[in-house]
Amino acid sequence: MLSFSRELQFVAFEAPSFKRKSLSTAVSAIVMSVAATTGYAQTDVDESTQDQIAALEEIVVTGTLIRGAEVAGSQTIGISADDIVLSGAATSNELLGSLPQVSNFFNQQPEQDTRGAARNTLNRPNLRNLPGINDASGATTLVLVDGHRMAPMGIGQSSFDPDFIPGIAIERVEVITDGGSSLYGADAVGGVINFITKRSFDGVQVDFGYDFGDEYGAWDASILAGTSWEDGNGYIAYSKSERDAVLNRDVDWAKRGNWNEDGTELTPQGVECISPVGSLESWNYLNIPGVFSGWTNNPGAGAGQITALGEPCDADASASYIPEQNREWLFASVTQDLNEGVAFDLKAHYGERRLILNQYPLGDAITGSNPNDLGLTPDTNGGSSVYQLPSVGFSYGANPAYRHQNNELFIQAWGLTPELTIDLEGSWQLRNTMHYGRSNNYSVTPESNRALALDYVQNDSLDPANIAGADAAVINDILDFQSNDQTIQEMFFVRMIADGDIVEMPAGMLRAAVGVEFSQDRARKRQGDTARGTRSGLLFNEDSRDVKSVYAELSVPVLENLNLSLSVRNDDYSDFGQTTNPNIGFTYEPAEWISIYGHWGESFNAPTILDRLAEGRVVGFYPGAAPGVPDLGLRDPNRTDAINVEGSGGDLKPQTAEIYAFGVEVEPVEGLMFTANYYEIDFMDLLGSVDPTSAEAVRLNPSNFIFNPTQEQLDLFLAQLVNGEDYADIDVSALGVIVDRRISNTESAELKGLDFGVSYYHNTDAGTFSYSLSGNKQLDFIITSNGVELDQLEYDVGDLTMAASLGWERNNMRAHLNFRYSEGFNTSNAVNQSSVDDYLVTDLLLGYEFQSDGGFTDGLSLNLRVSNLFDEEPPMHRRNQQNNYAFWTEGRLFKLGISKSFN
Repeated sequence: MLSFSRELQFVAFEAPSFKRKSLSTAVSAIVMSVAATTGYAQTDVDESTQDQIAALEEIVVTGTLIRGAEVAGSQTIGISADDIVLSGAATSNELLGSLPQVSNFFNQQPEQDTRGAARNTLNRPNLRNLPGINDASGATTLVLVDGHRMAPMGIGQSSFDPDFIPGIAIERVEVITDGGSSLYGADAVGGVINFITKRSFDGVQVDFGYDFGDEYGAWDASILAGTSWEDGNGYIAYSKSERDAVLNRDVDWAKRGNWNEDGTELTPQGVECISPVGSLESWNYLNIPGVFSGWTNNPGAGAGQITALGEPCDADASASYIPEQNREWLFASVTQDLNEGVAFDLKAHYGERRLILNQYPLGDAITGSNPNDLGLTPDTNGGSSVYQLPSVGFSYGANPAYRHQNNELFIQAWGLTPELTIDLEGSWQLRNTMHYGRSNNYSVTPESNRALALDYVQNDSLDPANIAGADAAVINDILDFQSNDQTIQEMFFVRMIADGDIVEMPAGMLRAAVGVEFSQDRARKRQGDTARGTRSGLLFNEDSRDVKSVYAELSVPVLENLNLSLSVRNDDYSDFGQTTNPNIGFTYEPAEWISIYGHWGESFNAPTILDRLAEGRVVGFYPGAAPGVPDLGLRDPNRTDAINVEGSGGDLKPQTAEIYAFGVEVEPVEGLMFTANYYEIDFMDLLGSVDPTSAEAVRLNPSNFIFNPTQEQLDLFLAQLVNGEDYADIDVSALGVIVDRRISNTESAELKGLDFGVSYYHNTDAGTFSYSLSGNKQLDFIITSNGVELDQLEYDVGDLTMAASLGWERNNMRAHLNFRYSEGFNTSNAVNQSSVDDYLVTDLLLGYEFQSDGGFTDGLSLNLRVSNLFDEEPPMHRRNQQNNYAFWTEGRLFKLGISKSFN
């Protein structure tokens, strides 16, 4: 729990809210901290505080490249170090999950659900609920660290995971919604999230946390140590955490299978079971002279009758609901003033994360050869004109020689960022930044060698009905097989940004920033099947590209109360050409207590190198899974197997967006704040793939769903794929659907919405009380696919999310109640269910900081967070062969934390 700094600073708290004036907020925070240490008494700001405020004038806040400038025209959400403590967040992504604008993390487990079709390994925040987050490899929300990009990571994805920022090193977080490409380049469509690390640290801080709940256990520990010397500082931070697995069987709402018609009974549908599960299909012999002679399973001829054998098992119960996870982070920083006006910074990071995905013991589903292929006649069939074609699913776990192995996902990332800052003539400054980073990402999925298993069945060495009786050598041979996927990504960039004053105007100083940047991305990828424990023999495909960028920004004081911001950036990609993205923003303050702002801009998301390297391939053959794909009545109900295909669909273009936003911030009295921000995003040329759970996707993309394929259709389709030969022996008579999820520029989207917030705090003799409410209301979410407009808010998407907080603080004690609300929605893909209920979760945070007494308790603080205080289960969403709940949650968790500082 305690990856973030747990040194409690008792100041008046305002929940993370919409604040344009990040610099003013930071200055206010310093003054408030001084007030807190003096019991909120009237006090003069001392010399050290004046120094801090002066230093803040040199800060470049997110949303501008000009030192000391306010962000004009854009909404910013600031999360301070104290806000982080109050959130009780254990990781960077959990912190982002407290923001209603981060749609895929809010009010649920803030990480990628690895059981989805894509099995993504990255946790990518998605501001504004932009479509396609799990389809393309890139991201439409840009994540920065200290104002710059980080090397991408992921197996099939190519973006930075905030989870790799050690929380104990974070000073604050700044979020800019609705664009940002005019300053930061690609990916800043939904906005920009900037994690700002500590510039310096003196002393030692040790944090430890332990989390527990029903079947849940996790712990984390962090240490931060630093020291200062003349004209410099250095510190190092290390964090480690471990989490136990929670299986589907451990969670009441995590069951999967098929529902009966009235939605009252859920039946498991696993067929590759310890006790064999199968069926017999009747084939009749017909002899119509001159018309037909042979065997047929055509129901019109009285054939094709299915007789079930055995009972399906609940294989999903053994799969991970929350996977086992081990993480380590290391972060180091050195700052040094070389001489007057010249400063050098160096930051380095290393991190690794390992996920273990539990699964049911491996098995296969095998169908015998039909009587035509066997050359049978009624005479050679024992004199019978009816042949029963067997199909059986089984698990190798029934054999004593079986040795279980789970799926493993691993990411390792590191990077170095040196920066040289030089003060130039007058007020101008030159910042020179370089970054090199590398990530190694792989997954190992144990599988069975299906082709080898068929050979053993045909030579009678393996009896699907008696796996336990097979020779150990046969089982070991079949299971000496794994699927591998490895991606190595590298990024190098160097940039120079100069900013300063240009000329004094009647309303103030005209200021500017200009920058040039060169970056190079490189990726290597290899996939394929090998013997267990090795990836030898698999060759890397690799690609690279260069990007040259120039950009500029002007801060124009039109009137004393009207500021204008103009920015533009040109990016020249070596693979798909140039793109230019402008932005115009304004801030108007007709009175001290009100601020009106707005902006227009263009942004883009570029296809990544991985999008080009991702060759089409079968990523899964799923016996019995076809009922989970809405078939619009097209699928033969006796054909229940499915194939899922992913990869790149060919030449890809950038996703582009045009963005408008207007907002107001009102502070009628001290401590009371109202905010509102309206936005429109026109998102074009979306990179995406079809959703196999959506009936609309099936209707609008018929070429991506091949129901009841013929043998010829299957053969032609598999011939296009790099691993198609591995699936050539699939029984086409049992194959219900081929799902083609290869990505392409397929759609466009229009989103409109409103952010809102209100906060208030006041001081009393009993302490400081704070109240806040913030939220996001989606007004329109229209996707245009193949010329047809689809209202995404009509079904299966809630359009309102809200967060609220009630807080009390006095001296060295604090208590907070945090509320997270997600509105329910109408559903079109559920069984005997037309709507899904709202979801409200309450969190409790209690904190205590020991009074200074010169003993061990100096610098010691304790806190307790109860997540989901009332143990609210997620609302039911009954779907066949899918997750049957609307939000991914752990249930009630108790999180204990302790922090100790040594100076």
